[in-house]
Amino acid sequence: MNKYLLSLLSAIVALLLTSCIRDEAQNTECDITGVSSEWLSSLPEGFLLGSPVVRNRSVTFMVSQEADLTALAPQFELTPGATLWYLEEDGTSTAYNPSRLIDFTLSQTYRVVSEDGAWSKDYEVSFELPRPLDFCDFEDFGYNDANQYQRLFWKQTDGSLGTNLWDSGNAGFAFTGQGSTPMDFPTTFVEDEGSMDGRYARLRTLSTGTFGTFVGMPIAAGNLFVGEFQVKNAVADPLHATRFGLQIVKDEPLSIEGDYRYKRGATMTGGEAGEIDGCDIYAVLFEVTPGAVEPLFGDNVKNNERIVAMAQLPDGGERAEWTHFELPFVYKDGKAFDEEMRRTGHYALTIVMTSSQGGAFFRGAVGSELCVDNLKINWKNE
Repeated sequence: MNKYLLSLLSAIVALLLTSCIRDEAQNTECDITGVSSEWLSSLPEGFLLGSPVVRNRSVTFMVSQEADLTALAPQFELTPGATLWYLEEDGTSTAYNPSRLIDFTLSQTYRVVSEDGAWSKDYEVSFELPRPLDFCDFEDFGYNDANQYQRLFWKQTDGSLGTNLWDSGNAGFAFTGQGSTPMDFPTTFVEDEGSMDGRYARLRTLSTGTFGTFVGMPIAAGNLFVGEFQVKNAVADPLHATRFGLQIVKDEPLSIEGDYRYKRGATMTGGEAGEIDGCDIYAVLFEVTPGAVEPLFGDNVKNNERIVAMAQLPDGGERAEWTHFELPFVYKDGKAFDEEMRRTGHYALTIVMTSSQGGAFFRGAVGSELCVDNLKINWKNE
């Protein structure tokens, strides 16, 4: 090969490499993916109660009663190449400065801008005191950002609405492409002539179609629970996508009560021969470390060694008419409620409702439907 041809080939290769580098597409994602572990470790002991909850457009920190919220500078992890901005009160945006201290007595809004600058997403960042759950009538709900499915709010005694208590697996069902409207999803909030009082929670076991069959998840049980659904784990690690429990324990829980009706689907998927479907309603009180709450998951929410007490529906069989239930908390052997542990944030609580008892393991009957209304926790010193 002569020197001229070698030089020409070298120039072409260099040009191609340069072109590849120049034309490489910049990242279009604009998400907060987590909270800086270094910043979390810098907080005073006892400041946080549990881990931050990062959702699609919000980040929530649960804090102790003594926490000073007037001068904070939270630091976040972003998708590669993205930049962080403050959204000021006048609507303008200012570049993020990690040394800038913000008053978080009220929630603040941060804007994440993608690497290519074409996309942005606003996040509401809030530091909140634990808000115990007393009563839920399922009247207050909203929709996810894409208006695909419903999300439950809950009403405080002062009339305000909270958005970070209840969650469901609806976000995972969205991957299947089976939900054309919000009413097509497993967990919905509806009203009809047979309702107890206005709206109620309707949880249905549905087929996940071709996608679900391909990934080994042929059904999706309707569920509603206190905790967080992490959509990033929905396919790769579904048992750990559901993170059960929040520090909302205001006193010793005595029982949970409410009204329900249930009908099971005709054909069982994934069960043993002769197995029939059944619903499940239960609550779990469990121990946590105040500053680093380890939630319970789909594979240990009923058998983890940190469980203190459980209240569970004894029979998940059919109920054609609305039926009242009251389920007492039964303590595990050697466990007892400790008021000092409660005061120092060492307890968390979850409530779980599902249309198929084995739904976490994709066992259930398409068409099973659990309806729940007027849910209440009875605390010792109400």
